[in-house]
Amino acid sequence: MRKALQSFLLLVGVVALIALVIEIGLSVGATMHGNTPAKVEHVTAGPYHLNVSLYKDPANAGFALPFAIAPEQATEGTLTYDVTSLPGEGLHATAVHGSVSPDPNTPNGVQGTAEITVQGPWELDIIVNGPAGQKEVLVPIEATAPPAIPDWLGWLIGFIPLYGLLVFLVLLGRRKNKRVEVVGRRTNTLPIS
Repeated sequence: MRKALQSFLLLVGVVALIALVIEIGLSVGATMHGNTPAKVEHVTAGPYHLNVSLYKDPANAGFALPFAIAPEQATEGTLTYDVTSLPGEGLHATAVHGSVSPDPNTPNGVQGTAEITVQGPWELDIIVNGPAGQKEVLVPIEATAPPAIPDWLGWLIGFIPLYGLLVFLVLLGRRKNKRVEVVGRRTNTLPIS
């Protein structure tokens, strides 16, 4: 009986671990740059002409949006970027500072991620610092709700408390039957005086 319970709990733990690994993999995959961008915006920040590559269009709310920024033509000196995702009108969200790192394949280019927390209209605020000074440009982004889980998976998850209750009742019934069996054996062996 204990062996069966331990095996059941081990099985539940293994299934939970597999689900966790899959979720981590999906989250990491959502923030990775693809080979080709889903959308390229050509924007101008003062004298700086930039290509902003968005690797997910529309962006998934609740996930980081991978992007890359590169100058359209070679520039003298170095360019640095500061990127922030700004919520649009009517959204109840806060601005989130994006993370950027130099793009090894593009001179004066960067790649990074911008956190998009809720669905709706957003803007990518890009501040460029370079030889011609500091300039700013806004790139519009639309964020949609993440995909819903399938109905069968929702029902499977929703019934977890019922599964636990049924296992508890089965184990309780087996335990009660063993007690009755032990008590029955003892009463049969007592001498009558």
